[in-house]
Amino acid sequence: MRHLIKTPLLLFTFFILIGCTKTPSSSNKGKLNTIAFYNTEDLFDTQNNSKTKDYAFTPNGGMQWTEERYQLKLKNIATVIAGIAGDDGPAIVGLAEVENRQVMEHLINTSPLKKYKYSFVHYDMPDSQGMDVALLYRPKVFKPTSTASIKIDFKDKAYSSRDILQVKGELRGELVTIYVNHWPQRIQTRRGRADDSKLRAAAATLRREINKQQAADPKAKIIVMGDFDTEPRTPVMQQVLKATGRPNPAYNEELFNTHFLLYVNGLGSYHSRGDFMMVDQIMISKSLIDEQGGLQYVRGSAGIYDPVAIKYTLGKYKETPRSTYNGNLYLGGFSDHFPVYIKVRKAKR
Repeated sequence: MRHLIKTPLLLFTFFILIGCTKTPSSSNKGKLNTIAFYNTEDLFDTQNNSKTKDYAFTPNGGMQWTEERYQLKLKNIATVIAGIAGDDGPAIVGLAEVENRQVMEHLINTSPLKKYKYSFVHYDMPDSQGMDVALLYRPKVFKPTSTASIKIDFKDKAYSSRDILQVKGELRGELVTIYVNHWPQRIQTRRGRADDSKLRAAAATLRREINKQQAADPKAKIIVMGDFDTEPRTPVMQQVLKATGRPNPAYNEELFNTHFLLYVNGLGSYHSRGDFMMVDQIMISKSLIDEQGGLQYVRGSAGIYDPVAIKYTLGKYKETPRSTYNGNLYLGGFSDHFPVYIKVRKAKR
């Protein structure tokens, strides 16, 4: 289990990251805004789409996905999202495993989200099950200026998966670019080894986009979020995507992985085979930890939203996410992932 980490490694990481573990007061340094990501676990409507493999999530399908279960799922997901930032509601939320635009419409009009008047960005994506990523945002805080659905360049041209959602816009008056990801799962080879080639393809595609932005503007403010199906210390993340736990601005091309320290301390957003895994992460460009004012990442604000209400409290799975299903067994929970989040603020120059 990964959480049994040697003390020297913890100390080494502590000294590297200590500069990003101080959570400052928000009293006189600008309003805090929460940015989050949530894998909603199979947020399907009840209608069969003949173009995708979603029949299991219909009333007559294997999951017996009824209107009643769908409405409870919407309410559960809305409750979690609304709770991430307390009374204010998060400014921006990336979502994974949402089926279509209709589901997004239903979600933003579900109590308790309706009062926040969220808008969203969504594209239909070439996933065989019909699972897409999307971005919720509060128009008073974030104003999109352009959007794109970026196809991942897989070597196997017959293979398709979710695209990477790119949204550019003004957050508190400053231009930022947000990338929402849900990368393909690793597969097992015949020899029992994990094949991460599709993850590498996703990381390389995203890195090329970021390289283009940074070449045009080295101070571009970039936020990358998603379910990456891999953890912060893997070669895919550190070498291909160039996302590390190093906040040092001298390494300007790198992304700073805000959830790296939580991962090192054995925490995670997803539970599998008896261990927590940090597959859901938020990364930022070094320009967002700059001390020169403007829009900034609030140091030490990265977290995992895991209130008691969305966890199992007893038994074998105690403290893990309360999922909607266990296999085909309906449990009526929230999601098999916890949301992750960070906070940013507009500091005075």
